[in-house]
Amino acid sequence: MNRPRPTALAELQDIPLLSLVTVDGHRWLLPQAEIRLLGPLLDIDQELRTPCSIGAVGFEGEWWPVYCLSGELRLLAQLAANRRICLLLSNGADRFGLVCDQVEPLGKAVRFAPLPACMTTPDSPIQAITQLEGQIACVTTTEHLAAFIAALEEERDNAA
Repeated sequence: MNRPRPTALAELQDIPLLSLVTVDGHRWLLPQAEIRLLGPLLDIDQELRTPCSIGAVGFEGEWWPVYCLSGELRLLAQLAANRRICLLLSNGADRFGLVCDQVEPLGKAVRFAPLPACMTTPDSPIQAITQLEGQIACVTTTEHLAAFIAALEEERDNAA
C-alpha cells in the first residue's frame, strides 16, 4: 500500500478553513474544503458494507463507504452509540464517510506543532497537533485518514 507523504507544517498552516471534529472526546482538525456533507445517521444503509465499513451513504450518484473509528483510531465494526453525525469527506481522490460526535467550523487561525516522538508512527493519520481551549487537537486530512483506513482494512484481510 502506498502511504501518503507526511504533510509539512507549512502546508497545514496554509489550509484556510478548518473544522473541529469530535470523536469520543478526542478532537481532530480537518480541512473544511474536504467536508462534502454533514448528514444524519439515518442516511447510512447498513446493508451495503465493505469488510470494515458500517454501511454506505448514497451521494452524488455513488455509494460512499462509512467508517466508525474510536477516538484512539481503532476501527469499530458497528456504529458507536454516542455518534450523531455522518461526515462525508472527499479530496477528489478519496471519498468516504466517517461518523462522529460533533462537527463545528473553527473560526480562528491556529498554529500547529510537530508531533511528539511518542505520537509519531508510520501509519498514523495525525500530521500535527495544536492546543484549543486548553486541550490538544490532532490535525489530519482526508488523504491521511483514507490511507490509514486502507491499512487497517489490509491488516484485517491479512489476518483472516
